[in-house]
Amino acid sequence: MSRKVIIIGAGIAGLTAAVYAQRSGFDVTLIEQHGIVGGMCTSWKRKGYFFEGAMHWLIGSSPKTEAYQIWKDTGALSDNVPVLLSSPFYSVEQEGQILYFYRDIEKTAEHLSAISPDDAPLLQKLVKDVKAAGKMNMPVFDVKGLKTENPKKMSFRFLFKMLPLIPLMGRLGKITCGDYAKRFKHPGIPRLFRFVPDEYTATSLIFTLAQLHSGDGGYPKGGSLPMAQRMAKTFKDLGGKLLLNTRVQKVNIQDGKATGVTLPNETLNADAVIVTQETIAALSSLFDTPPQDTWLSEIRNTAKSAICTFIGVGVKAEISATPEWTLAEPIHYAGNTVSELGFYNYTGYEGYAPEGCTTLTTVFMGDTYDFWKQAKADGRYEAEKQALAEQISRALCEKYPNCEGNIEVIDIATPLTYERYTGAYHGSWMTALEPGDKMKQYPGTCESIEGLYFAGHRIIPPGGHPGAAVSGRQAAQLVCRQFGAVFK
Repeated sequence: MSRKVIIIGAGIAGLTAAVYAQRSGFDVTLIEQHGIVGGMCTSWKRKGYFFEGAMHWLIGSSPKTEAYQIWKDTGALSDNVPVLLSSPFYSVEQEGQILYFYRDIEKTAEHLSAISPDDAPLLQKLVKDVKAAGKMNMPVFDVKGLKTENPKKMSFRFLFKMLPLIPLMGRLGKITCGDYAKRFKHPGIPRLFRFVPDEYTATSLIFTLAQLHSGDGGYPKGGSLPMAQRMAKTFKDLGGKLLLNTRVQKVNIQDGKATGVTLPNETLNADAVIVTQETIAALSSLFDTPPQDTWLSEIRNTAKSAICTFIGVGVKAEISATPEWTLAEPIHYAGNTVSELGFYNYTGYEGYAPEGCTTLTTVFMGDTYDFWKQAKADGRYEAEKQALAEQISRALCEKYPNCEGNIEVIDIATPLTYERYTGAYHGSWMTALEPGDKMKQYPGTCESIEGLYFAGHRIIPPGGHPGAAVSGRQAAQLVCRQFGAVFK
Protein backbone atom coordinates (compact mmCIF):
# COMPACT_ATOMS: atom_id res chain seq x y z
CA MET A 1 0.00 0.00 0.00
CA SER A 2 1.40 3.39 -0.99
CA ARG A 3 2.02 5.96 1.69
CA LYS A 4 -0.44 8.83 2.07
CA VAL A 5 0.50 12.48 1.68
CA ILE A 6 -1.82 15.42 2.41
CA ILE A 7 -1.08 18.80 0.87
CA ILE A 8 -2.77 21.93 2.21
CA GLY A 9 -3.39 24.59 -0.42
CA ALA A 10 -3.83 24.19 -4.17
CA GLY A 11 -1.84 27.20 -5.31
CA ILE A 12 1.23 26.83 -7.51
CA ALA A 13 3.35 25.35 -4.70
CA GLY A 14 0.64 22.87 -3.70
CA LEU A 15 -0.15 21.82 -7.26
CA THR A 16 3.54 21.32 -8.04
CA ALA A 17 4.14 19.28 -4.90
CA ALA A 18 1.01 17.24 -5.59
CA VAL A 19 2.00 16.33 -9.15
CA TYR A 20 5.54 15.29 -8.22
CA ALA A 21 4.51 13.36 -5.09
CA GLN A 22 1.72 11.52 -6.92
CA ARG A 23 4.04 10.69 -9.82
CA SER A 24 6.64 9.42 -7.35
CA GLY A 25 4.26 6.76 -6.03
CA PHE A 26 2.48 8.42 -3.12
CA ASP A 27 -1.27 8.52 -2.54
CA VAL A 28 -1.84 12.28 -2.50
CA THR A 29 -4.84 14.29 -1.31
CA LEU A 30 -4.72 17.99 -2.17
CA ILE A 31 -7.01 20.18 -0.05
CA GLU A 32 -8.11 23.70 -1.04
CA GLN A 33 -10.42 26.03 0.92
CA HIS A 34 -11.53 27.88 -2.24
CA GLY A 35 -13.83 26.52 -4.92
CA ILE A 36 -11.09 26.72 -7.57
CA VAL A 37 -7.40 25.89 -7.73
CA GLY A 38 -4.60 28.40 -8.20
CA GLY A 39 -4.44 30.34 -4.94
CA MET A 40 -2.83 33.68 -5.80
CA CYS A 41 -2.38 32.47 -9.38
CA THR A 42 -5.88 33.36 -10.45
CA SER A 43 -8.13 35.33 -12.77
CA TRP A 44 -11.87 35.94 -12.91
CA LYS A 45 -14.75 37.32 -14.97
CA ARG A 46 -17.07 40.21 -14.22
CA LYS A 47 -19.87 41.15 -16.62
CA GLY A 48 -18.10 39.57 -19.57
CA TYR A 49 -14.65 41.06 -18.79
CA PHE A 50 -11.77 38.75 -17.89
CA PHE A 51 -9.40 40.13 -15.25
CA GLU A 52 -5.89 38.72 -14.98
CA GLY A 53 -5.25 38.79 -11.25
CA ALA A 54 -1.70 37.53 -10.99
CA MET A 55 0.55 36.93 -13.95
CA HIS A 56 2.01 39.54 -16.28
CA TRP A 57 5.09 37.56 -17.24
CA LEU A 58 6.14 34.04 -16.25
CA ILE A 59 9.76 33.29 -15.45
CA GLY A 60 10.59 29.87 -16.86
CA SER A 61 8.28 30.18 -19.86
CA SER A 62 11.26 29.79 -22.21
CA PRO A 63 12.39 26.20 -22.93
CA LYS A 64 15.97 27.46 -22.54
CA THR A 65 15.50 27.87 -18.77
CA GLU A 66 15.77 25.24 -16.06
CA ALA A 67 12.44 26.25 -14.52
CA TYR A 68 10.67 25.40 -17.78
CA GLN A 69 11.01 21.68 -17.01
CA ILE A 70 8.89 22.14 -13.87
CA TRP A 71 6.15 23.89 -15.84
CA LYS A 72 6.28 21.11 -18.42
CA ASP A 73 6.30 18.30 -15.81
CA THR A 74 3.24 19.74 -14.09
CA GLY A 75 1.29 20.49 -17.28
CA ALA A 76 1.38 24.25 -16.71
CA LEU A 77 3.07 24.68 -20.09
CA SER A 78 3.35 22.47 -23.14
CA ASP A 79 3.93 22.70 -26.87
CA ASN A 80 0.19 23.35 -27.20
CA VAL A 81 0.20 26.45 -24.98
CA PRO A 82 1.26 29.58 -26.89
CA VAL A 83 3.48 31.97 -24.94
CA LEU A 84 3.05 35.63 -25.83
CA LEU A 85 6.13 37.89 -25.79
CA SER A 86 4.60 41.34 -25.99
CA SER A 87 6.88 44.32 -26.47
CA PRO A 88 7.04 47.05 -25.37
CA PHE A 89 5.92 45.75 -22.00
CA TYR A 90 5.74 49.10 -20.20
CA SER A 91 5.37 52.75 -21.21
CA VAL A 92 4.91 56.17 -19.65
CA GLU A 93 3.80 59.52 -20.98
CA GLN A 94 6.00 62.46 -20.05
CA GLU A 95 4.93 65.92 -21.25
CA GLY A 96 3.22 64.50 -24.31
CA GLN A 97 6.05 62.11 -25.22
CA ILE A 98 5.82 58.31 -24.81
CA LEU A 99 8.80 56.46 -23.32
CA TYR A 100 8.99 52.68 -23.73
CA PHE A 101 10.61 49.71 -22.04
CA TYR A 102 11.19 47.04 -24.69
CA ARG A 103 12.17 43.46 -23.99
CA ASP A 104 15.36 44.09 -25.92
CA ILE A 105 17.41 46.14 -23.44
CA GLU A 106 19.66 47.49 -26.20
CA LYS A 107 16.62 48.76 -28.09
CA THR A 108 15.39 50.37 -24.88
CA ALA A 109 18.75 52.08 -24.31
CA GLU A 110 18.86 53.33 -27.90
CA HIS A 111 15.29 54.65 -27.67
CA LEU A 112 15.83 56.43 -24.35
CA SER A 113 19.27 57.78 -25.32
CA ALA A 114 17.72 59.46 -28.34
CA ILE A 115 15.23 61.17 -26.00
CA SER A 116 17.79 62.00 -23.32
CA PRO A 117 21.40 62.00 -24.60
CA ASP A 118 22.63 63.05 -21.16
CA ASP A 119 21.46 59.67 -19.81
CA ALA A 120 23.24 57.61 -22.51
CA PRO A 121 26.24 56.61 -20.29
CA LEU A 122 23.94 55.38 -17.51
CA LEU A 123 21.78 53.54 -20.02
CA GLN A 124 24.83 51.75 -21.38
CA LYS A 125 25.71 50.76 -17.82
CA LEU A 126 22.18 49.42 -17.46
CA VAL A 127 22.65 47.34 -20.62
CA LYS A 128 25.91 45.93 -19.26
CA ASP A 129 24.34 45.01 -15.91
CA VAL A 130 21.30 43.40 -17.53
CA LYS A 131 23.44 41.31 -19.86
CA ALA A 132 25.63 40.21 -16.97
CA ALA A 133 22.58 39.18 -14.94
CA GLY A 134 21.21 37.33 -17.97
CA LYS A 135 24.05 34.82 -17.82
CA MET A 136 22.26 33.03 -15.01
CA ASN A 137 18.65 31.90 -14.95
CA MET A 138 16.85 30.53 -11.92
CA PRO A 139 18.64 27.29 -10.92
CA VAL A 140 16.81 24.10 -10.02
CA PHE A 141 18.63 21.60 -7.79
CA ASP A 142 17.72 18.42 -5.92
CA VAL A 143 17.74 18.11 -2.13
CA LYS A 144 20.69 16.19 -0.70
CA GLY A 145 20.34 12.45 -0.22
CA LEU A 146 17.57 12.08 -2.81
CA LYS A 147 17.03 9.07 -5.05
CA THR A 148 16.03 10.37 -8.46
CA GLU A 149 15.92 9.33 -12.10
CA ASN A 150 17.43 12.59 -13.40
CA PRO A 151 19.78 14.16 -10.81
CA LYS A 152 20.19 17.95 -10.73
CA LYS A 153 23.13 18.72 -8.49
CA MET A 154 24.93 22.01 -7.93
CA SER A 155 28.05 21.90 -10.07
CA PHE A 156 31.35 23.77 -10.13
CA ARG A 157 30.26 25.10 -13.51
CA PHE A 158 27.25 26.79 -11.86
CA LEU A 159 29.42 28.25 -9.09
CA PHE A 160 31.91 29.49 -11.69
CA LYS A 161 29.08 31.25 -13.57
CA MET A 162 27.97 32.85 -10.32
CA LEU A 163 31.34 34.41 -9.51
CA PRO A 164 31.08 37.43 -11.86
CA LEU A 165 27.59 38.16 -10.49
CA ILE A 166 28.65 38.46 -6.86
CA PRO A 167 29.94 42.05 -7.20
CA LEU A 168 26.85 42.99 -9.23
CA MET A 169 24.51 41.56 -6.60
CA GLY A 170 26.51 43.20 -3.81
CA ARG A 171 26.38 46.59 -5.49
CA LEU A 172 22.70 46.51 -6.49
CA GLY A 173 21.50 44.73 -3.37
CA LYS A 174 22.39 47.76 -1.26
CA ILE A 175 20.08 50.21 -3.01
CA THR A 176 16.40 50.36 -3.87
CA CYS A 177 14.89 50.45 -7.34
CA GLY A 178 13.79 53.98 -6.55
CA ASP A 179 17.34 55.07 -5.70
CA TYR A 180 18.66 53.41 -8.85
CA ALA A 181 16.08 55.17 -11.00
CA LYS A 182 16.83 58.60 -9.50
CA ARG A 183 20.24 58.55 -11.14
CA PHE A 184 18.69 59.34 -14.51
CA LYS A 185 18.24 62.98 -15.45
CA HIS A 186 15.17 62.70 -17.67
CA PRO A 187 12.08 62.77 -15.39
CA GLY A 188 10.27 60.13 -17.43
CA ILE A 189 12.94 57.43 -17.19
CA PRO A 190 12.61 56.81 -13.40
CA ARG A 191 8.88 56.35 -13.92
CA LEU A 192 9.58 53.53 -16.38
CA PHE A 193 11.32 51.54 -13.68
CA ARG A 194 8.25 51.48 -11.47
CA PHE A 195 6.94 48.23 -12.84
CA VAL A 196 9.11 46.97 -9.96
CA PRO A 197 8.17 48.76 -6.69
CA ASP A 198 10.50 51.58 -5.63
CA GLU A 199 11.27 50.01 -2.24
CA TYR A 200 12.51 46.68 -3.68
CA THR A 201 16.22 46.14 -4.25
CA ALA A 202 17.71 47.20 -7.56
CA THR A 203 18.73 43.55 -7.94
CA SER A 204 15.05 42.69 -8.44
CA LEU A 205 14.83 45.19 -11.27
CA ILE A 206 18.00 44.13 -13.11
CA PHE A 207 17.29 40.41 -12.93
CA THR A 208 13.72 40.94 -14.13
CA LEU A 209 14.98 42.95 -17.10
CA ALA A 210 17.56 40.24 -17.76
CA GLN A 211 14.92 37.53 -17.93
CA LEU A 212 12.77 39.58 -20.29
CA HIS A 213 15.78 40.43 -22.49
CA SER A 214 16.73 36.75 -22.75
CA GLY A 215 13.36 35.83 -24.25
CA ASP A 216 11.96 34.46 -21.01
CA GLY A 217 9.08 36.00 -19.07
CA GLY A 218 6.32 35.39 -21.60
CA TYR A 219 2.60 35.31 -20.92
CA PRO A 220 0.97 31.89 -21.41
CA LYS A 221 -2.19 32.29 -23.45
CA GLY A 222 -5.23 32.34 -21.18
CA GLY A 223 -3.24 33.50 -18.16
CA SER A 224 -3.23 32.41 -14.54
CA LEU A 225 -6.37 30.39 -13.88
CA PRO A 226 -6.18 28.20 -17.00
CA MET A 227 -2.54 27.46 -16.19
CA ALA A 228 -3.44 26.38 -12.65
CA GLN A 229 -6.32 24.29 -14.02
CA ARG A 230 -3.94 22.50 -16.40
CA MET A 231 -1.77 21.62 -13.41
CA ALA A 232 -4.80 20.33 -11.51
CA LYS A 233 -5.77 18.18 -14.50
CA THR A 234 -2.27 16.70 -14.61
CA PHE A 235 -2.57 15.81 -10.92
CA LYS A 236 -6.01 14.24 -11.25
CA ASP A 237 -5.01 12.32 -14.38
CA LEU A 238 -2.23 10.76 -12.31
CA GLY A 239 -4.86 9.53 -9.85
CA GLY A 240 -4.57 12.26 -7.23
CA LYS A 241 -7.51 13.35 -5.09
CA LEU A 242 -8.51 17.03 -5.04
CA LEU A 243 -10.83 18.39 -2.34
CA LEU A 244 -12.19 21.89 -3.06
CA ASN A 245 -14.27 24.08 -0.72
CA THR A 246 -12.61 22.26 2.17
CA ARG A 247 -10.92 24.09 5.02
CA VAL A 248 -8.28 22.37 7.13
CA GLN A 249 -8.83 23.16 10.78
CA LYS A 250 -5.50 21.88 12.03
CA VAL A 251 -2.52 19.67 11.30
CA ASN A 252 -2.51 16.72 13.68
CA ILE A 253 0.74 16.06 15.53
CA GLN A 254 1.30 12.98 17.69
CA ASP A 255 4.54 11.91 19.38
CA GLY A 256 6.55 14.35 17.29
CA LYS A 257 5.08 13.20 13.97
CA ALA A 258 2.57 14.72 11.54
CA THR A 259 -0.27 12.20 11.34
CA GLY A 260 -2.83 13.98 9.16
CA VAL A 261 -5.33 16.82 9.32
CA THR A 262 -8.63 17.65 10.94
CA LEU A 263 -11.44 18.84 8.65
CA PRO A 264 -14.81 20.22 9.82
CA ASN A 265 -16.48 16.81 9.61
CA GLU A 266 -13.69 14.25 9.61
CA THR A 267 -10.05 13.46 10.26
CA LEU A 268 -7.78 12.38 7.42
CA ASN A 269 -4.71 10.34 8.31
CA ALA A 270 -1.44 10.62 6.42
CA ASP A 271 2.21 9.65 6.60
CA ALA A 272 3.31 13.19 5.70
CA VAL A 273 1.75 16.64 5.47
CA ILE A 274 2.93 19.47 3.20
CA VAL A 275 1.67 22.94 4.14
CA THR A 276 1.60 25.35 1.19
CA GLN A 277 -0.76 27.91 2.71
CA GLU A 278 1.18 31.16 3.25
CA THR A 279 3.59 30.25 6.03
CA ILE A 280 2.97 33.05 8.55
CA ALA A 281 -0.79 32.52 8.47
CA ALA A 282 -0.40 28.74 8.58
CA LEU A 283 1.73 28.86 11.71
CA SER A 284 -0.93 30.81 13.56
CA SER A 285 -3.97 28.92 12.29
CA LEU A 286 -3.12 25.26 11.62
CA PHE A 287 -1.35 24.12 14.79
CA ASP A 288 -2.27 23.73 18.43
CA THR A 289 1.42 24.36 19.12
CA PRO A 290 3.33 25.73 16.12
CA PRO A 291 6.68 24.08 15.33
CA GLN A 292 9.59 25.95 16.90
CA ASP A 293 12.28 25.57 14.25
CA THR A 294 14.57 28.60 14.09
CA TRP A 295 13.97 29.22 10.39
CA LEU A 296 10.19 29.29 10.89
CA SER A 297 10.57 31.81 13.71
CA GLU A 298 12.72 33.94 11.41
CA ILE A 299 10.04 33.97 8.72
CA ARG A 300 7.32 34.77 11.24
CA ASN A 301 9.28 37.62 12.84
CA THR A 302 11.17 39.24 9.97
CA ALA A 303 9.55 38.45 6.62
CA LYS A 304 8.18 41.49 4.77
CA SER A 305 5.06 41.21 2.65
CA ALA A 306 4.16 42.39 -0.83
CA ILE A 307 0.56 43.59 -0.55
CA CYS A 308 -1.63 45.40 -3.04
CA THR A 309 -5.08 46.61 -4.00
CA PHE A 310 -6.10 45.30 -7.42
CA ILE A 311 -8.36 47.19 -9.83
CA GLY A 312 -9.97 45.71 -12.93
CA VAL A 313 -11.88 47.94 -15.37
CA GLY A 314 -14.19 46.94 -18.20
CA VAL A 315 -14.86 49.64 -20.83
CA LYS A 316 -17.41 49.44 -23.62
CA ALA A 317 -15.00 51.20 -25.98
CA GLU A 318 -11.73 50.45 -27.73
CA ILE A 319 -8.63 51.86 -26.02
CA SER A 320 -5.52 50.82 -27.92
CA ALA A 321 -2.83 51.83 -25.41
CA THR A 322 -2.64 53.12 -21.83
CA PRO A 323 0.84 54.41 -20.96
CA GLU A 324 1.21 55.62 -17.39
CA TRP A 325 0.27 59.29 -17.11
CA THR A 326 0.37 62.00 -14.47
CA LEU A 327 -3.04 62.67 -12.98
CA ALA A 328 -4.45 66.19 -12.99
CA GLU A 329 -6.32 65.23 -9.81
CA PRO A 330 -4.52 62.69 -7.57
CA ILE A 331 -6.38 59.63 -6.33
CA HIS A 332 -6.71 59.33 -2.55
CA TYR A 333 -7.42 55.95 -0.98
CA ALA A 334 -6.62 54.12 2.26
CA GLY A 335 -4.50 57.01 3.50
CA ASN A 336 -2.38 56.97 0.32
CA THR A 337 -2.08 59.30 -2.66
CA VAL A 338 -1.66 58.09 -6.24
CA SER A 339 -0.40 60.80 -8.59
CA GLU A 340 0.30 58.64 -11.65
CA LEU A 341 -1.85 55.96 -13.21
CA GLY A 342 -1.23 53.26 -15.79
CA PHE A 343 -2.94 50.03 -16.80
CA TYR A 344 -2.18 46.64 -18.26
CA ASN A 345 -4.18 46.74 -21.47
CA TYR A 346 -5.53 43.45 -22.83
CA THR A 347 -6.55 44.74 -26.25
CA GLY A 348 -5.86 41.97 -28.73
CA TYR A 349 -6.06 39.21 -26.12
CA GLU A 350 -8.78 36.83 -27.24
CA GLY A 351 -11.62 36.37 -24.77
CA TYR A 352 -10.65 39.14 -22.35
CA ALA A 353 -13.44 41.55 -23.32
CA PRO A 354 -16.56 41.58 -25.51
CA GLU A 355 -16.12 42.70 -29.12
CA GLY A 356 -15.26 46.40 -29.35
CA CYS A 357 -14.53 46.61 -25.59
CA THR A 358 -11.37 46.84 -23.48
CA THR A 359 -10.17 45.16 -20.29
CA LEU A 360 -7.76 47.15 -18.13
CA THR A 361 -6.08 46.20 -14.85
CA THR A 362 -3.73 47.90 -12.42
CA VAL A 363 -2.43 47.44 -8.89
CA PHE A 364 -1.74 49.94 -6.14
CA MET A 365 1.16 48.55 -4.15
CA GLY A 366 1.38 49.10 -0.41
CA ASP A 367 0.26 47.61 2.88
CA THR A 368 -3.24 49.03 3.34
CA TYR A 369 -4.51 45.97 5.18
CA ASP A 370 -5.22 47.74 8.48
CA PHE A 371 -7.18 50.49 6.72
CA TRP A 372 -9.45 48.03 4.91
CA LYS A 373 -9.80 45.90 8.03
CA GLN A 374 -10.99 48.89 10.02
CA ALA A 375 -13.29 49.98 7.21
CA LYS A 376 -14.85 46.51 7.28
CA ALA A 377 -15.34 46.70 11.04
CA ASP A 378 -16.90 50.17 10.75
CA GLY A 379 -19.32 49.12 8.01
CA ARG A 380 -17.80 51.45 5.38
CA TYR A 381 -15.83 48.88 3.40
CA GLU A 382 -18.06 48.95 0.30
CA ALA A 383 -18.33 52.75 0.47
CA GLU A 384 -14.53 53.09 0.48
CA LYS A 385 -14.26 50.76 -2.50
CA GLN A 386 -16.93 52.76 -4.32
CA ALA A 387 -15.12 56.03 -3.58
CA LEU A 388 -11.93 54.58 -5.08
CA ALA A 389 -13.84 53.29 -8.12
CA GLU A 390 -15.34 56.73 -8.74
CA GLN A 391 -11.91 58.37 -8.66
CA ILE A 392 -10.52 55.84 -11.13
CA SER A 393 -13.53 56.37 -13.37
CA ARG A 394 -13.02 60.16 -13.37
CA ALA A 395 -9.31 59.77 -14.15
CA LEU A 396 -10.01 57.42 -17.06
CA CYS A 397 -12.75 59.57 -18.53
CA GLU A 398 -10.58 62.67 -18.32
CA LYS A 399 -7.72 60.93 -20.11
CA TYR A 400 -9.83 58.93 -22.57
CA PRO A 401 -13.10 60.76 -23.35
CA ASN A 402 -14.56 57.69 -25.08
CA CYS A 403 -14.76 56.07 -21.61
CA GLU A 404 -17.43 58.56 -20.56
CA GLY A 405 -20.65 56.64 -19.94
CA ASN A 406 -19.00 53.39 -21.11
CA ILE A 407 -17.34 52.04 -17.99
CA GLU A 408 -19.34 48.89 -17.35
CA VAL A 409 -17.44 47.48 -14.39
CA ILE A 410 -14.75 48.48 -11.91
CA ASP A 411 -13.81 45.51 -9.77
CA ILE A 412 -11.63 46.10 -6.71
CA ALA A 413 -9.84 43.39 -4.73
CA THR A 414 -8.37 44.64 -1.46
CA PRO A 415 -5.86 42.83 0.79
CA LEU A 416 -8.90 41.47 2.62
CA THR A 417 -10.09 39.88 -0.63
CA TYR A 418 -6.77 38.07 -1.06
CA GLU A 419 -6.83 37.02 2.59
CA ARG A 420 -10.39 35.69 2.33
CA TYR A 421 -9.75 33.54 -0.75
CA THR A 422 -6.24 32.28 0.03
CA GLY A 423 -5.77 32.52 3.79
CA ALA A 424 -2.51 34.46 3.29
CA TYR A 425 -1.21 36.75 6.01
CA HIS A 426 -2.67 40.21 5.27
CA GLY A 427 -3.32 39.00 1.74
CA SER A 428 0.40 38.93 0.91
CA TRP A 429 1.34 37.31 -2.40
CA MET A 430 5.13 37.67 -2.36
CA THR A 431 7.92 38.32 0.10
CA ALA A 432 9.32 41.82 -0.34
CA LEU A 433 13.10 42.01 -0.53
CA GLU A 434 14.50 45.37 0.51
CA PRO A 435 18.10 46.66 0.64
CA GLY A 436 20.17 44.66 3.11
CA ASP A 437 17.91 41.59 2.92
CA LYS A 438 19.81 38.43 2.03
CA MET A 439 18.67 36.08 -0.70
CA LYS A 440 18.09 32.85 1.16
CA GLN A 441 16.21 29.61 0.73
CA TYR A 442 14.62 28.06 3.79
CA PRO A 443 14.81 24.29 4.37
CA GLY A 444 11.07 23.60 4.22
CA THR A 445 11.38 20.72 6.68
CA CYS A 446 10.95 20.58 10.46
CA GLU A 447 13.54 19.09 12.76
CA SER A 448 11.00 19.10 15.57
CA ILE A 449 8.15 17.34 13.74
CA GLU A 450 8.74 14.36 11.49
CA GLY A 451 6.77 14.27 8.24
CA LEU A 452 5.86 17.96 8.27
CA TYR A 453 6.97 20.13 5.34
CA PHE A 454 6.38 23.66 4.08
CA ALA A 455 6.33 25.19 0.60
CA GLY A 456 5.25 28.50 -0.90
CA HIS A 457 6.58 31.98 -1.52
CA ARG A 458 8.03 32.38 1.98
CA ILE A 459 10.31 29.36 1.53
CA ILE A 460 12.11 30.74 -1.53
CA PRO A 461 11.86 34.54 -1.32
CA PRO A 462 10.77 36.66 -3.03
CA GLY A 463 8.46 33.95 -4.35
CA GLY A 464 6.30 34.52 -7.37
CA HIS A 465 5.22 31.66 -9.59
CA PRO A 466 8.66 30.08 -10.16
CA GLY A 467 9.69 30.37 -6.50
CA ALA A 468 6.44 28.72 -5.44
CA ALA A 469 6.90 25.95 -8.00
CA VAL A 470 10.50 25.24 -6.99
CA SER A 471 9.49 25.12 -3.32
CA GLY A 472 6.69 22.67 -4.14
CA ARG A 473 9.11 20.45 -6.03
CA GLN A 474 11.49 20.62 -3.06
CA ALA A 475 8.73 19.58 -0.64
CA ALA A 476 7.87 16.55 -2.77
CA GLN A 477 11.54 15.61 -2.83
CA LEU A 478 11.78 15.87 0.95
CA VAL A 479 8.88 13.44 1.29
CA CYS A 480 10.58 11.08 -1.16
CA ARG A 481 13.80 11.26 0.84
CA GLN A 482 11.98 10.55 4.10
CA PHE A 483 10.55 7.29 2.81
CA GLY A 484 13.35 6.30 0.44
CA ALA A 485 11.14 6.72 -2.66
CA VAL A 486 12.54 7.54 -6.07
CA PHE A 487 11.61 11.07 -7.12
CA LYS A 488 10.06 11.14 -10.57
